Amino acid sequence: MINKFEKNGQPRPPGMNSSTQLLNSFRSHILPANSVLIITHDYPDPDCLASAFGIKHLLNFWDVKSAVISFGGFVGRAENRAMIRALNIPTVPFVLTEIKDYDRIVLVDSFPNKGNVPLPRNTTIHAVIDHHPNQQAADAASFYDVREEFGATSTIITEYLIAAGCPITPKLATALFYGIKTDTGDMRRENVPEDVECYKLLFDIMDHHLLSRIENPDRDEEFFRILHRAVETTYTAETFGYTYLGNVTTPDYVAEMADFFHSLERLEWMVCSGVFKNHVFYSIRSKTSDRAGVIAEQIADRLGGSGGGHSRVAAGRIPVVTKAVNKVIAEFEHTMKELFGISSIPEEKLL
Repeated sequence: MINKFEKNGQPRPPGMNSSTQLLNSFRSHILPANSVLIITHDYPDPDCLASAFGIKHLLNFWDVKSAVISFGGFVGRAENRAMIRALNIPTVPFVLTEIKDYDRIVLVDSFPNKGNVPLPRNTTIHAVIDHHPNQQAADAASFYDVREEFGATSTIITEYLIAAGCPITPKLATALFYGIKTDTGDMRRENVPEDVECYKLLFDIMDHHLLSRIENPDRDEEFFRILHRAVETTYTAETFGYTYLGNVTTPDYVAEMADFFHSLERLEWMVCSGVFKNHVFYSIRSKTSDRAGVIAEQIADRLGGSGGGHSRVAAGRIPVVTKAVNKVIAEFEHTMKELFGISSIPEEKLL
C-alpha cells in the first residue's frame, strides 16, 4: 500500500523520504537568492515547461523575489503553445536574459553541455533536475537530482512540491499532469510507481477543461502541409519506418510526426528527420525495444552532432551548412540504415 499523509490533503507517493532529503539539499544550494534563472532544453516540450513552472512556483513559495523561466529557440508545437497560453506560464526568451543578473541558475529536464541548452559551456549551474540518462561530470553542478528510471521530470517536481508542503494550484497540477502524460505516452512507456501515483494525485487537482483546450488546439495551415509532406515521403522496411520532412518552420514538427506515424500498426521503429536553420533534427521512437537513446547518440557521435534520450523516445541534431544539406541528409540516412540493420531490406512507400 502507498503511504498517505495529511499535508494539503494530498497522498504521499512512494520514495518521498528520499525526495524530502533531496529537496532539503536543493534548497540549501539555492537559498538565499533574490533571483533565479530556470533553464530548460531548447524548443521545450510539456515536461520541460511543467517542470520549470513547478520550480518557479516552489521558489516563489520560498520567497525568492524573481524566478524566470527561459530557453533557447521557441515553442513551436500547437499543444505546447496552447499550454503556455491556457496555464499562463511566464517565459522569457534566453536571448533577452543576462546571466549576470541572476544569483542562481537551475537546469530542469535537461543536462549541462549536451548541445541542446543555450548556456555557454563555462556557465556555473547551481542545480540540475532531470530524468534523462546522463553521467554526472566530476566538476558538475553543486546539486544534482537525475532519476533515469522516472518517466518524467514533472514527477520529481511534484514530489518536491509535496515534500515542501507547497500548495499545488489547479493550473500547476494541469501542467504537471500533462508533462507526465506526454513523457510517459499516457503510461504506455517508461514509468515507475512514483509516476503513476503523482499522475493520480494531479488528476484530482487539475482543471480538466483547460487540459482539453491544450490537447485539442487550433492548428495553422503549416501543420497540414507538413502532414501531407510526411505522408508522401514515408517509407517502411519491414517493422522500420522513416520520413523526411525537408525544411520545417519549427523542429517540433520532427518529433510530432515521429509520434504520429509511429502509431502505424506494423511498425516497431519510427524515425523522422527535418532541417531547421543550420541543423538536421531527428527523432526516434520504439514500441518495445530499449535502444532508441543509444542509437540517437551513436548517430550524433558519427556525424558530429548531439543526441540521446530514453530507451524508447530519443532525438538529436546534426550541424549543417546550407550548401551541404543534401550531403548531410544522405550521410544521416546511410548511418541510420546501418545502425538499424535495414540497408539491404526493400523499402515500401506508404503511398
